[in-house]
Amino acid sequence: MAPATTMEAGSDQHWLLGEPSWWNGEDSTPPDFRSGELAPPESWVSSTPRIGNFGWIRQRFRPLAWPLLRPMAWSPVFLVATAIPLAFPGLTSNDQYLAILLFLAAWALVFIPLIFARNAQPMSNNSIPALPVDWLSLALGSTLFLMHIPFDPRIGWASYALFWIAYLRTVLKVQDVMVTPPARLLLPMETEDWDGDFPGPWEILSKHWSRDIIARAECDGGHLVIAGTARGGSDFLSMTFVHHSGFVQDPFHETLSDNRGLMAVLAQPLPITGTQWPERFIVPSEEE
Repeated sequence: MAPATTMEAGSDQHWLLGEPSWWNGEDSTPPDFRSGELAPPESWVSSTPRIGNFGWIRQRFRPLAWPLLRPMAWSPVFLVATAIPLAFPGLTSNDQYLAILLFLAAWALVFIPLIFARNAQPMSNNSIPALPVDWLSLALGSTLFLMHIPFDPRIGWASYALFWIAYLRTVLKVQDVMVTPPARLLLPMETEDWDGDFPGPWEILSKHWSRDIIARAECDGGHLVIAGTARGGSDFLSMTFVHHSGFVQDPFHETLSDNRGLMAVLAQPLPITGTQWPERFIVPSEEE
């Protein structure tokens, strides 16, 4: 699980709402609810960063557009350039070596941002095979590339076409991940009151308080995770939806409202009240 401090905002009062600059360079404090964000059902005890008091409050993470879109947009440039020294041999002293370097650069601009962006999210799953990548097309393209060496160079162009298919399908998978913003729900806790028991579909992984995964519940397209976390001497219970790609997503967002498995779990509120929110995390009324 990624460290909880990586995606924390620069100040306590931005820790829940997120940095204003994350959204189109805004200067004002973000609202308690952005487009698509839903409040938990009435059966849950919930609040907002401007109200505080008791209850679960959403913590936003940095939008994925920042770390992913720019490098992935450069990837096809290098993928196109990969074919130039092969289609027009003799332009360089070692055309094949240059083509391999360009090809590796193209896919590094896909894999490295995905890995770093996901691992920076608290509670994410860091499994490499889970990444939103079209592994099948990549595997077929790699197989054909190896075959073209002893058999027929023309097979290499079929391999190249498959790598383009892999890139385009990977972009679609990444878009599917980005549709739901990354966020989690937090509840301040006194850890000595922790009994580690949840009803319903939750699989208990630790009966003791832990700053790691405590429980999980399987849902369509991923799973809900409950974990312990802390900031500035305060302990929190945290909950998020972990997409099957390993990226975390806001469990109370309208883009997930048709996920029946998720909604069934969230319909049963956790029997935990928590403690009052520390004042340093609450947005002052004059900023409303």
